[in-house]
Amino acid sequence: MDRFNQVVLQIQNLNSEVALHHMVTALHPGPLANSLCKKPALDMNEMRVRVTKFMRLEELRDHGGSVKAEHSALPHQQDKTKI
Repeated sequence: MDRFNQVVLQIQNLNSEVALHHMVTALHPGPLANSLCKKPALDMNEMRVRVTKFMRLEELRDHGGSVKAEHSALPHQQDKTKI
């Protein structure tokens, strides 16, 4: 996203619809691209907000996966007390 923003700033009189279209077409297939195809962003600010949300979701998912992997690597202790 940062690289895209740098290029956008260098182009004079860039139509925002054109910029948004090229941003979407440059994305790898996945949830973000699907979301933007179903409901296109209205402007660059909305695009940034949506991209940021998807990045947070990916980071949370990736972090959650590493926490689960660490947890499963720990030896499990069985609780021998009966309730």
